[in-house]
Amino acid sequence: MTGDTQKKIIDDLKEQGVDLLEFIYVDYTGLPRGKTVFLSEVAHHLEDGIGITKAMPASTMRDEIVSVYGMNAVGEYRLIPDLKSLRILPYAPTVATLMCNYYDQDNNRLDFDPRVALQKIVNEYSKMGYEIKMTYENEFILYQQAETGELEPYNPEICFSTEAMDNLYRYLPSLIKNLRNVGINPVEYYPEAGAGQHELPISPTDPLTAGDNEILLKRVVKKFFADNNLYATFAPKPNLETASNGAHVHLSLWKNGVNVFYDQQDKLELSKIGYYFVGGILKHMNSLLALTCPSVNSYQRLQPGHWSSAYAIFGKDNREAAVRIPSTFAGDRKNSMNIELKASDATANPYMAFAGILSAGLDGIIKKIMPPAEVDVQPETLTEKQIMKKKIARLPLNLSEALQALKNDSVMINAFSDLGIEVYSKVKQADVDYFSKKTAEEIAMIYRDMY
Repeated sequence: MTGDTQKKIIDDLKEQGVDLLEFIYVDYTGLPRGKTVFLSEVAHHLEDGIGITKAMPASTMRDEIVSVYGMNAVGEYRLIPDLKSLRILPYAPTVATLMCNYYDQDNNRLDFDPRVALQKIVNEYSKMGYEIKMTYENEFILYQQAETGELEPYNPEICFSTEAMDNLYRYLPSLIKNLRNVGINPVEYYPEAGAGQHELPISPTDPLTAGDNEILLKRVVKKFFADNNLYATFAPKPNLETASNGAHVHLSLWKNGVNVFYDQQDKLELSKIGYYFVGGILKHMNSLLALTCPSVNSYQRLQPGHWSSAYAIFGKDNREAAVRIPSTFAGDRKNSMNIELKASDATANPYMAFAGILSAGLDGIIKKIMPPAEVDVQPETLTEKQIMKKKIARLPLNLSEALQALKNDSVMINAFSDLGIEVYSKVKQADVDYFSKKTAEEIAMIYRDMY
């Protein structure tokens, strides 16, 4: 970056009234962290980044530092910003925010950084001529403070209730404006089945932008409702008495402007490339779950019969399957074909989840892995003999099982490096150990307040 480029960026921000510039990264817990620099002092930081202690990648959601060689109180990494991610916060117009990548002191990107890993796997697809479109489909629950001081679901209504819609319309226009101001394009809104639950799907983009959007969306939504004396949580199971929050991933693969997941002749409208991609996902499903459902709270959600995708299967519009093939739109079947990973929630680091999904899918494409036959029934309604015949398997029952699969998966190790898998696994195991001493209600409440 030239000095003239830096000066132009700084001058443009000054003209827009910006005084502060955030340098943000997302840790292994899926939580954004960062530092803020005064614009008057930013100077070389746009190119050289800012220092961050080497201990931070090994930090848990409780700020404990797990033991990893080299990640301690000695030394620094660099957080170098991606200028394409620059946004001005709609609720704090004097503050601009930037997403950063981890670098070492010699200006080398660090492979353990999930955002770096995502860029690497996207580049692998690009070499093969593929363009990827991805997005999250988030559910969240709104709470209000009761007279007792406790939090309770806000305006709990039935699924798709017009009363719930009418109530939220007082907030929705301003919320949508805030999201669009940071480049996020919501495409639908509806109340969901949980008490006080809502869903706000957004349009797909390239994977890196989609990861940035996921972080920004949660931040904007939570801040917006906090300013209106409500509390939004994206935690998978914040309330044991009602439906859970998913953060489903939708993706499609394109070449020369054509959706290569679509095949008009197939009964599912899914192409061979699409089947291979699904095959890769299902082959790596157990290890992938440690990335897409990476919290103790995730496994309070992943239960049979709750439409939360508790089985390592795929099927056409099967909402009990880990992978769903959604129906296409009659007026645009080719372009609307996509694959949905339902076994996913908002406690994930989105870059790590996306990189894991794409790595598994690419393994399927390269090795031409066909998935088992699609399942078009709810597995919990079948007999044990029928389940065995259809080769239906439950997903890992807890985070420890998923982590063990992750540590033994060479494709995931290649995606995130030996160091990345080591640190990630230790951070997550620290959570497993901590929450083993908590009740189910305590676990749900802690994640409700954190996510």
